[in-house]
Amino acid sequence: MNSSSTSKVKTVRPAKRPINRKSLLLTTIIGTLLLLGALILFMCIEKVPQGYQAVIYSVTGVKDQTKPAGWHIISPLDKAVHYPIRTQTKEYQNLNVATSDGKNLDMDISINYHVDPTKVVKIFNKFGNADIEGLENGFLRTRVLDGLRQSVAKYSVIETFGVKTSEIKKATLDELQNNLTDQGFIVEDIAISSPKADAATQAAIDERVKANQELERAKTDRAIAEQNAAKKKIEAKGQAEANEILDKSLTDKIIKKQMIDKWDGKQPITIGGEGVIVDVNK
Repeated sequence: MNSSSTSKVKTVRPAKRPINRKSLLLTTIIGTLLLLGALILFMCIEKVPQGYQAVIYSVTGVKDQTKPAGWHIISPLDKAVHYPIRTQTKEYQNLNVATSDGKNLDMDISINYHVDPTKVVKIFNKFGNADIEGLENGFLRTRVLDGLRQSVAKYSVIETFGVKTSEIKKATLDELQNNLTDQGFIVEDIAISSPKADAATQAAIDERVKANQELERAKTDRAIAEQNAAKKKIEAKGQAEANEILDKSLTDKIIKKQMIDKWDGKQPITIGGEGVIVDVNK
């Protein structure tokens, strides 16, 4: 048999199975539903951090029941606003205030506060879905500035820098507690830094402080002088009384005895201004 007549060998391939379109469609639908379910479940999970309490709301309104710290399942249509119910510290810098004598000062103040957990719904109803940072930079800042201004306005610039600092702190704290407690914000304590004045005001303050120091020094010197004078007067009075008693007690016999006690036995004793010599042996 010639090579030209050699028959070609054909490779037989297995026949393709027909695609089951129904099965593919069912698998796709199930996968989509599972993915959608996982997405919805993720949207329903709300995590409330430790130290916070959540108010739940939707387009239909706010829920009366709040959520404590932890993981919670809520409706995918609901949203949450978190409020801190443990101590928070917020600092406000360069708040401009005026003293009773018209001097403008900048002061820094920090407040320690927390939200009343029984009034978080009330806060939401008043301020809407504003978060705590928005409230700190808006509502709380305005109230703190107003309280500090009212307190500082009662005192002069010298008093604000010195002896009235504790009164200013107490008055500001009382003002904030009175105004914010009913609003749902519990102010625990505050700290106020030393006032900051412009160059002209600072120079005037320095001069006033120097004058007060000199005045206090003069008062101290006068008080010391008065005490020394009183002491000398008392001493002089006591000495005069002692001399008077001594004069009354010095009789002739006593004087003669004292001179005898001091006589050395060699020289005669002279008594009196006329130089009378007394012989002690007689």
